[in-house]
Amino acid sequence: MTKKVLLIEDNEGDIKLIEEAITDNNLSIDLELLKDGGQTLQYVEEKISGGYVDLPDLIIMDLNLPKVQGKDLLKVFKKDTILKQIPIIILTTSSLSADINECFSSGANAYLIKPIDIIEFFDMISMIDKFWFRISCLPELN
Repeated sequence: MTKKVLLIEDNEGDIKLIEEAITDNNLSIDLELLKDGGQTLQYVEEKISGGYVDLPDLIIMDLNLPKVQGKDLLKVFKKDTILKQIPIIILTTSSLSADINECFSSGANAYLIKPIDIIEFFDMISMIDKFWFRISCLPELN
């Protein structure tokens, strides 16, 4: 069964790597892309006002985004009764303890540091799929 993943990422290189990892690993993932915090706030408003139709099964989000930072978006998602149930993975370059602690305090379900090595990056995307879609039980939201 195909799973829907919302990717919130502005770096074109990382977007391409994630798309290639999904293709190369034959993952059944339908990827929806938002490239900045402003688009994401609009997305949240549309989902809330539209009756929460067609929600993603998982959100993968960078911290450093144009317009609105990932930390602030995380808080927006986690304030809503329905949206807060969607697991959110922070995928970023920051290894700062302050960032990690703030994200978990705000409701992040996982915090991953982007690997530099392409093979490791592809493996991480495969492990995300395996853990969140084959091992974990996710709530039914739609």
